[in-house]
Amino acid sequence: MRLLIVGAGGHAKVVADAARSAGVGVSVLGTGKDPDSVLGIPVLREAERPDADFFIVAVGDNRSRATLYERWLERGLQPANVVHPSAVVADSARVGPGTFIAAGVVVNAEADIGANAILNTGCTVDHDCRIGDHAHIGPGASLCGAVGIGEGALVGVGACASPGVAVGAWSVVGAGAAITGDLPGNAVCIGVPARPVRNVDDAS
Repeated sequence: MRLLIVGAGGHAKVVADAARSAGVGVSVLGTGKDPDSVLGIPVLREAERPDADFFIVAVGDNRSRATLYERWLERGLQPANVVHPSAVVADSARVGPGTFIAAGVVVNAEADIGANAILNTGCTVDHDCRIGDHAHIGPGASLCGAVGIGEGALVGVGACASPGVAVGAWSVVGAGAAITGDLPGNAVCIGVPARPVRNVDDAS
């Protein structure tokens, strides 16, 4: 399998490292003002035709990643998962296409991970969690059992979620927040316990 990594920023380094650790050959396509190489891999430009059958979008911003994911589906490439060899994913868990699972991640029994999601370094996703398409669970975040994370939501670094709570679609949960109750969609939520403080689209 030859994998195209779409994106050439910091997150692309992590994805490329995980893919190579898993024995997957990769090429990297830039999406803007990008370096000439990522971990020694030359960065292709949009006009160049990639030698790949599969792709994964390595862009941290959820909305941008969702847009690029749909674009490359339309171009006929198949989305592929990249799972770091040190991650632990239960046999009964379901992982959607185009999802990245970083080093040290634990995904427990019957968790359901959507398409084009990011489970970042060392996060834990416990039994029966539901993670929506294009969502991002940040480094070191911990989701207890049966937590629901909506489409495109971001759970920040070190945040934690109590059993059974839900985060609405396209919300942003701040670093270190404690999610002890349901949170609405399209909201920036911070604190212990986490509370919505503004709409995602409002100026900060």
